[in-house]
Amino acid sequence: MSVQIEQLTATDWDEGMAFLNEVFAEHSPHDFATLLPSIYQPTDEYMACNYAVREEGKICAIVGLFPTHWQVGETRLKVGGIGGVSTHSSVRGKGYMQLLMKHCVQRMQAEDYDLSWLGGQRQRYGYFGYETCGQKIHLSLTKSNVRHVFGSIEPLCFEPLAEADSIRMEAALSLHEAQDVYSSRGGTDTFHRFLVNGYYQPHVALDSGGNMVGYLAADAVGGSVVELLGIDSSSAIDMARSWVQSREQEGTCFDVSPTSFEFLQRLSAIDDGNSISASGNWQIFDWQATVQALLQVRSKAGGLANGAVVIGIEGYGSLRIRVQGEDLSCEKVADTPMATWSPLTAMRVLFGPLPASAVVEIPTAAAALSAWCPLPLGWSCLDGV
Repeated sequence: MSVQIEQLTATDWDEGMAFLNEVFAEHSPHDFATLLPSIYQPTDEYMACNYAVREEGKICAIVGLFPTHWQVGETRLKVGGIGGVSTHSSVRGKGYMQLLMKHCVQRMQAEDYDLSWLGGQRQRYGYFGYETCGQKIHLSLTKSNVRHVFGSIEPLCFEPLAEADSIRMEAALSLHEAQDVYSSRGGTDTFHRFLVNGYYQPHVALDSGGNMVGYLAADAVGGSVVELLGIDSSSAIDMARSWVQSREQEGTCFDVSPTSFEFLQRLSAIDDGNSISASGNWQIFDWQATVQALLQVRSKAGGLANGAVVIGIEGYGSLRIRVQGEDLSCEKVADTPMATWSPLTAMRVLFGPLPASAVVEIPTAAAALSAWCPLPLGWSCLDGV
């Protein structure tokens, strides 16, 4: 008997949420409706992102495919987030997860997605074309750092950002969409759902005159700030300093986007320590569009070395990346490549988090890659699925 894949609807809301909560409770208690309100809502539009298999009329496996638009400089890329991958313990081994994952990847290929992101165990999703790469940057700042650098300057004031506060919510959304790179979070009616994903708590920063100078999202105790945006880099630094000053505990860890170049440079000059890890599991469908967009944004951090490199990607073809002053290009070509890699290796070469030379031996003719890469492929945990 063939297995049917079903696209869920609003009528499946209660059963679908109960199923996800039950399966994930094997690791820790979950309530997906409150954990990820940005993607789990009881409507046809939201529930249609979930694909399921049933046995005897009951859901026994789900994989979610959640589309979003990612603005990278002047380029808009279509990203598919994979989440809620779950199979009931009673049917494991029947291949339902593989069936649903392949279905979602095929849909993304057919519907012209540019790339896809998911969180999870590396090898488990490598079978479906995903690889851990990109950069997630963490910087820690302590009261000692602040005292030595800033002295006794009064901190900014922070207030919770309430969903009903439309004026501040609109200002926060404007800051989000003023970034060089950001994912679409809809309008003010949906923006707050992203800020509370993962049970994070949003706050606005106010100067001595009561003017809003930025917003941040932190965990319940304030020791982890996963998003911080100011009206400029100086305001962002003041927010980081003030947040540390306002807490009783000694330090705070800040997640910083790899494309927040100025803020990253200024905060890393005073922090107590930092680390870089992969930003998730990625799969690239349109290599030309993705690499060109990220190369253009990467150039905003400073001049790129001139050069031209042709690399081969198995199953895709040759990609020529060229930098000549401010003229940057990435094209799919028929040229003979200087090196050919699998898509998984190519992702790690181009997007890190390790230097390209730590992934493979880079031919002398392609040495410019070491100067350009890793390209800043990051993803906010507030946009996670």
